[in-house]
Amino acid sequence: MNLIRKYPGLLLALAGAAVAMIFGVAASRLSFGPPLVVLGLGGMTLALGGLALYRVLDPFLGDPSEQPVGPQAPIRRRELERDKQAVLKGIREIELDYQMRKIAEADYRDLLQRYRARAMRIIRELDAGDDYRSLIEDELKARLAMAAGACPSCGSTNDTDARFCKKCGGKLEAAR
Repeated sequence: MNLIRKYPGLLLALAGAAVAMIFGVAASRLSFGPPLVVLGLGGMTLALGGLALYRVLDPFLGDPSEQPVGPQAPIRRRELERDKQAVLKGIREIELDYQMRKIAEADYRDLLQRYRARAMRIIRELDAGDDYRSLIEDELKARLAMAAGACPSCGSTNDTDARFCKKCGGKLEAAR
């Protein structure tokens, strides 16, 4: 009984073979031999093919509200944890390369700033948990402010070609 619950396809395959063999004996008057065995294997193949077709089409024909939503959050969290570990490892490697004098100080500072910004973004996402909407809205507001020429330090609006803030003198993003 436990085998049937574990492998419902096995039960369906055996049932398909049995139906085909019963048909062969009753309707075609076949005796046990190669033709009846081949007919049984054909019935098994049809049953398994029908099961495969059902499993392929079921997600498309089923109700979308019945689709499981729960497992997506843990998968996303594992991806974020993996990304965080990769970024932290990258920071350690950059620091080691700088200490071994393999990269210049300007490159070291630039790479370190990028990796730390990415690490902070990942940590914020991990801390937010399932509340990604607020993170997305905050990021969108920050990007819109940068596109409008707002200073990241004081928030004042500057000209689009300005390199420094007219209020606080802070450096503005170069990629505008």
